[in-house]
Amino acid sequence: MNFRFSARALVLTAMTLLMLWLLLWLGFLTHADRQQRILWLVLALLPLVIVGYFLWRDRKGGFAWCGFMALGYFAQGVTVAFISKSDAGSGAVEVFLSLLLFSAASAALRARRQNTPQPSTNPRPFGER
Repeated sequence: MNFRFSARALVLTAMTLLMLWLLLWLGFLTHADRQQRILWLVLALLPLVIVGYFLWRDRKGGFAWCGFMALGYFAQGVTVAFISKSDAGSGAVEVFLSLLLFSAASAALRARRQNTPQPSTNPRPFGER
């Protein structure tokens, strides 16, 4: 078997795993009433869904924004891991998944940059065609 590394596939997988984890954690494992769970789910998943649209369409800006957003989920995971003793494991999972998402987005941007043709470093003199 020949496996080819695809940074885009890794980003989509990491984002899907993060979305599924947030859905499971904030939707079912938390000890809150229904309205609070729905609010937290919308606030946590909406940015991922919006950026996911641009990732699915393979837009360069989507990968950059995905990296920026991953830092926010990392900060939330670290905060939960250190503040809440009962949800420390859940915060650690979020930290791992957000680091995976950030690394994958960085790898995807690097791969895209290596695949694009670079402009000539020796431009023609002014006025010459």
